[in-house]
Amino acid sequence: MGKARKHARELTADFPLKPAGEVVATLVSLQQGVFRAAWKHYCQCAEDDPEALHDLRVELRRLRVWLKLSRDVIRTKKPTRRRLKALARASSPARDREVMMALLGEQARDPESGDVGQQLLRLADAFDPPAHQRLDFWSKPGLKSRPRGDTPPFADWFVERIEEMLELIRRDMAEGREGAHAARIQIKHLRYLVEPMAEPFPGVAGLLEELKTIQDRLGDVHDLVVFRSHIPRWAGWLVEDQLPPALERPGRQTRAVTRAMAGVREQAVDLAGWQDARLNELWQRWETDRPKRERRLSRAVSALAKDMRKATAGPD
Repeated sequence: MGKARKHARELTADFPLKPAGEVVATLVSLQQGVFRAAWKHYCQCAEDDPEALHDLRVELRRLRVWLKLSRDVIRTKKPTRRRLKALARASSPARDREVMMALLGEQARDPESGDVGQQLLRLADAFDPPAHQRLDFWSKPGLKSRPRGDTPPFADWFVERIEEMLELIRRDMAEGREGAHAARIQIKHLRYLVEPMAEPFPGVAGLLEELKTIQDRLGDVHDLVVFRSHIPRWAGWLVEDQLPPALERPGRQTRAVTRAMAGVREQAVDLAGWQDARLNELWQRWETDRPKRERRLSRAVSALAKDMRKATAGPD
């Protein structure tokens, strides 16, 4: 967040009164510069810096969130937006694999659910090796962000955005597990939207902390939902690993095949049972904590809206 929160330094002190298109175009251009620096670092240091890809993805998400939320006040180059979207998609598998491998390691350390996770971590090198192919992206020409005509003052536009997003978050959270993923996305978007306001408005620090906490909590829940969807594929790995030895000998080998398949069945059950127990545990913790988190979030957003409006008020 360090660089994103410094963007407002490039704005004049009266930026809340300035047209939203003008202010947002500046903020997007600044974030594009941060993204390009992250891309350059990735190109130069991906093999030596394990965080290079993660940092690139974070700065890319920040940029794309601002582009999505500001279409009504700025214009940008559509081909560039498409390239950014393609880069986001191309960078996802490596990160997703990393998360799933971490969860398999967690399952393997659970004494009550078997060691199938450890076996799958071993098999992953053969069936799902880490992607070594470098990402491809043409960084120029850029977005060339420019204001639309006759946009409202930045403060009015910004307050409308954060209050609208808060309502969407409340709506999605009210839907329970079915709305958790959508709520997490809105939380992430709100977090990236308010980051540049951290220095002009010191109270934003508490809001950002609250948003990150909620995002992490709901992210852990979502990762376990994704984990469940991988179990059939992982069961296929286990079958391919355990069935050939049973068939190496001539004959039908009915018992050997039955034992191998029964073993895979039990391992799949172990995975499903661990995922279900862990998901329920995290969800119950979240449900217990959610009312308090929602209240804190509402107060923090309201305080920021009040401070932003106050910045547009004339002298008493």
